[in-house]
Amino acid sequence: MNHPTRTTPAAEESRLPSIAEWLQGEPCPWPGVDEPGEGARYAACYLVESKQLLRTKDDKPYLRLQLTDRSGTIEGRAWDDAERIDARVQVGAYVGVVGRIQSYRNQRQLKIEEIAPVHVADHELDLFLPASDLDLEALEAALDELIDSVADRPFRQLLLELAGPDTETGRAFRRAPAAKRNHHAYIGGLLEHTVSITRVADALARHYGDVVDRDLLITGAILHDIGKIQEISVTGGFAYTDPGKLLGHILLGLDLVRDAARRIPDLEPRRLLLLLHLIASHQGKYEWQSPRLPHTIEALLLHFADDIDAKVNHAIALVQSVEEGWTPYDNNFGREFLRHRNTFGAAAAAVDPLGPAAEEDGTESLLAEQIAAEAADAETVAAEGVEDALDLVERSAFDDWLAAAPTELNGADTDPWEAEPRPAHAPEPVEAASEDDEQSREPDPAAPPHDPAQVSIFDLL
Repeated sequence: MNHPTRTTPAAEESRLPSIAEWLQGEPCPWPGVDEPGEGARYAACYLVESKQLLRTKDDKPYLRLQLTDRSGTIEGRAWDDAERIDARVQVGAYVGVVGRIQSYRNQRQLKIEEIAPVHVADHELDLFLPASDLDLEALEAALDELIDSVADRPFRQLLLELAGPDTETGRAFRRAPAAKRNHHAYIGGLLEHTVSITRVADALARHYGDVVDRDLLITGAILHDIGKIQEISVTGGFAYTDPGKLLGHILLGLDLVRDAARRIPDLEPRRLLLLLHLIASHQGKYEWQSPRLPHTIEALLLHFADDIDAKVNHAIALVQSVEEGWTPYDNNFGREFLRHRNTFGAAAAAVDPLGPAAEEDGTESLLAEQIAAEAADAETVAAEGVEDALDLVERSAFDDWLAAAPTELNGADTDPWEAEPRPAHAPEPVEAASEDDEQSREPDPAAPPHDPAQVSIFDLL
């Protein structure tokens, strides 16, 4: 398989080969990252998400790359000419690759034989952006229905401003991913996640009755992750933006909602304050970089609905990645999962945000037992007062927030389902001693120990 090569830097800069020129008759789209079998040689194009120039125990340089396309991410390793390739291939660039699939410690790797930058036209960008498997038009219709169901007119106006189909913010919201990795990390992922947790929240509001302000809960559920449209770029690899890295989606979301609320004079300040609290507290824990803990019933319900949807989505993806038996060990959950069914059928429908309504499928009782275990936290509302509990979200300056943040935040972990940094319990990567040594090593026979007494079920589910 001969692919275009460029002999001088000037030639490389003047014209990069197109995807079609690189593939030279090979299938386009190329095989997904999980499709080629052991030893299979194939040509593909990827976005370079990250790279590291490392050295073997024999002091030979090799290059490790994270390569991504719409099917997922695979680790590539270049053992020959590593320093030249490192200088030639940049993070964020699109590259053509020829290589073979190999396994190491039960993880698939692509041994790179050829690699070079390629030109990607605008109409080809979708080849590098994973998308929801669900019908996005149906998801949008479901979102519109949920917005229309909000009886509080100022809240409904706010939802149309930020998530409606006729605004720039709303269109971005309906296309954005919900995360860089782990859950709903694809085009339309934020829309899918939002519809899913809002339907769960709606079922919980019916289950608990008048004690819950349904309009507040539904509005908070739809807008809780609105800041992600500014946190994560809609490009290959879903890179974090500078505002995303410096502020994060919660602070960005608070500003978006406050700015939109200024254009809705009928929105009472206290109602806005309660809504901002839902956004500020939805991650639920200081150690997950949540500015506040949930201090209202609606905030508590939203946190659990958000948490379970993210984790169930990730668990389903893990189980679907194997045909039967056990999945690979997952660092975020701290465990493996067993696939004990050949089809997801009814199970998939139970978590499909477009599936049957709660009163038909029993969704309303899905979280009741879990929530009851920690619902006593809501009693802090009476003791502390809403104004005292929410004082932080009214501050607009980031340095004020940082100065007021609990000391536990310094050096603390983030929720592994929401943020980029590696959770503390994830094993450190093991570097290869050499190419031959790495490929001959036996897989780890045991997963890292996990002590369930150290955390509640809601930390790792």
